[in-house]
Amino acid sequence: MYITSNFAERLKEYMEEQKIKAPALAKAIGVNRTTVSELLRGKYLPSTSTFVAICEYFNCSADYILGLDDFPKRNKFTHAKPFAVTLRKCLKNAKKSQYRLQKDKNISRSQTYGWLYGKTIPTMDSIIILAEYLDCSVDGLSLIHI
Repeated sequence: MYITSNFAERLKEYMEEQKIKAPALAKAIGVNRTTVSELLRGKYLPSTSTFVAICEYFNCSADYILGLDDFPKRNKFTHAKPFAVTLRKCLKNAKKSQYRLQKDKNISRSQTYGWLYGKTIPTMDSIIILAEYLDCSVDGLSLIHI
């Protein structure tokens, strides 16, 4: 709940700063207006693809908009390597195995297989859990880099 409320608050700040209303943002990022309204109310976190679209639209740090960093990073937005590549790198840097991740975080083998072999992309909730577990930033683990 803490992260969803932080995300909603920071999304509102960016929208006010850019002077954009929910319908225009929805159109720009390819979702319906109801989705943006629910995100602004802190009902839930967006899908990973919607989250990346929001970060790209506002040229903002994933960690900042989630409330994990206190200060925004205003650098050039670029797409990162595929999630499977960044997850493998973060696992290696944290000296954790796929097996250890599965056991420690109670994640199924098929789920981690999908992530590690580029078959699936985790939800934002899972990305946040992975970043915390692997002691890396959401920016470093997600599909974007600032």
